Amino acid sequence: MPLLRNSIIPHGQRFWLATWVLVCLLGPAAARADAKDEADEVESFRCMTWNIWHGGREDGPEDGVRRVIETIQSSGADVVALQETYGSGEKIAEALGFHFHPRGTNVSLLSRFRIVEDISVFEPFKCVGALIELPSSRRIAVFSIWLPFDGDIWRPGTREGKSRQELLQVCQPSYVDLTELWRQIQQRLSDTRYAGIPIIIAGDFNSMSGLDYVQYAVDQYGVAVDWPTSRVLREAGFHDAWRECFPEVDRLRDRTWSPRFPDQEQDRIDFIYYRGPGMHAIQTERIDHHPEKFPSDHAAVVAQFAVLAATPEGLPLRAVSYNIRHGLGSDGAFDLERTAAVLGNLRADVIGLQEVDLATTRSKGIDEPEWLAERLGMQSAFGRFMDFQGGQYGLATLSRFPILERRVVELPTGNEPRVALAIRIDPDGHGRALWVVNLHLDWVADDGFRFAQAEQLHRFLQQLTQPYVLLGDFNDRHGSRTVELLSRGAIEARKPSGASNTYPATDPTIEIDFIFAHPASRWRVGFCRVRAARRTSDHRPVSALLIHRPEPMSAP
Repeated sequence: MPLLRNSIIPHGQRFWLATWVLVCLLGPAAARADAKDEADEVESFRCMTWNIWHGGREDGPEDGVRRVIETIQSSGADVVALQETYGSGEKIAEALGFHFHPRGTNVSLLSRFRIVEDISVFEPFKCVGALIELPSSRRIAVFSIWLPFDGDIWRPGTREGKSRQELLQVCQPSYVDLTELWRQIQQRLSDTRYAGIPIIIAGDFNSMSGLDYVQYAVDQYGVAVDWPTSRVLREAGFHDAWRECFPEVDRLRDRTWSPRFPDQEQDRIDFIYYRGPGMHAIQTERIDHHPEKFPSDHAAVVAQFAVLAATPEGLPLRAVSYNIRHGLGSDGAFDLERTAAVLGNLRADVIGLQEVDLATTRSKGIDEPEWLAERLGMQSAFGRFMDFQGGQYGLATLSRFPILERRVVELPTGNEPRVALAIRIDPDGHGRALWVVNLHLDWVADDGFRFAQAEQLHRFLQQLTQPYVLLGDFNDRHGSRTVELLSRGAIEARKPSGASNTYPATDPTIEIDFIFAHPASRWRVGFCRVRAARRTSDHRPVSALLIHRPEPMSAP
């Protein structure tokens, strides 16, 4: 139960993650002058994809292109995948001070960073590729693509009476082209000198996504469709940056078609896909506004990425904490498929879940830990609070790695019985095990029970001889004695200022869900974000990238 019972984070300037504080976006004032080693470990850049509509000249050759330039400038993008460039790319690049890499008339790449090699494949009108070198000398393969379609299912009335198969047929050309395009990209990058280089494929796909048209979003889209175009790259190990940062479907927020034609079907058809070791999407945003007039019929999509060193000194671990309210959404609907979809989009290594049911009546007799673990391809452990409605109620932890050991830590009973759940895992398979400890503390305003539970858990944590991650619903806030006690000696996966609240999900006003890692000398934080899920539960999920080092780091 809760203590009292995003939305798009505004973009900022391009930054380099010089310390774990910077990595958590606490601001440049906190950077240390001696943080070169950390800066060498994690780097950040922003990538945009945008179909600028007839070279941005739809509203005039001067004003339209100027608005395109101003929109890109204000986005803070470092690399831009353009479609419908149509002769405007050189002027835009010159105004931005970017390198310009065109191919044909349609697609092009603009980059703040040095372009070291052309890696284009497929038809010049539909694909351009470049190897881009970041300031750290890391290299990223970036492709700007445009895919065709057959017919119109976006103008008013064009979907009426059409079967699912007829809808799919309109987007079939995009599937055919993307399949061949990806085959050629693999062939082009097959040489060993490209091994381990992350890949971004961004552009106007002219097809929707099966991650959007899911069953739980039928109330938004009218039909569930597994659009095959969206499977091509996902099945090849790519991640949809937007859906990773916005794991819950929201058609109005997600749409990229069309800010200029609001009477048409509003869909997400512009994507940034990525894959590669050490690459993670931190945040994404959609841009569809200009103070005068937005110059395109497509919204722009911007993704900010963290890139770890090719051979990082530590092991990346993606951790999520989420009070799932047994699958009951803030909209009053019990929908565990929706819960699974949100968790799957977060692509975590370990997940701490609170308010979990095992075979209760209200959850339709489902063994929720096992059911979710099976859906996500993970292992599960359950910690029982109490018997409830013919089953059990408690918390659960899911792990992508084998669970070597499970311990249930009995806590003093408060307004309800409580336990903490600890699992031991070996993420790299080399015997360097660590613990993941999941908690859900007492919820009433008087913290007497809650602090007694924290004291008991703290005694258990002091006995652990291996590093641990502590996460969960603390039902308390920064500055409280509960959070202070449990965070001693640990590093916090700190959320950005102004975007840290986790409850209630519809409009968060308090921060009560946290992730810590102990001891601080063995961890760095890559990023931490509250992910925008308004309907799936009454809490929002917290996602963090932690970097675990096998040996303690020297003090500054």
